[in-house]
Parts: sequence; C-alpha cells; structure tokens
Amino acid sequence: MSTKDQFRIQLTPEQKAQVRNATGKEAEAVELSVEELEERIAPSTVKPIKNRPN
Repeated sequence: MSTKDQFRIQLTPEQKAQVRNATGKEAEAVELSVEELEERIAPSTVKPIKNRPN
C-alpha cells in the first residue's frame, strides 16, 4: 500500500494523555488506511435502534 493510501491524524497533547491513560502506551498520531477511515466516518452496516419510544 502506498503512503497516499494512508491517513495520519496528529494528536493534541490532551489526546496523547487520553491514549496514555487508556492504553498505557505513548502515541503521537493515529494512522488509518483510507478504507478504515471511510468505515469510521460512514459505516456500511446499519444498526437498528433498540427501545426507541413511539
């Protein structure tokens, strides 16, 4: 996969602290493939809403 197929999001200091607190690991950025990013932005599966009042 070429580098143009990757999307990199630099983390803010606050986001870095959240990652460190949640995982115990250091992170400078999040790297996703275009497909992974698209799936998070617009999931291809529709999930039914449960317990929705009428």
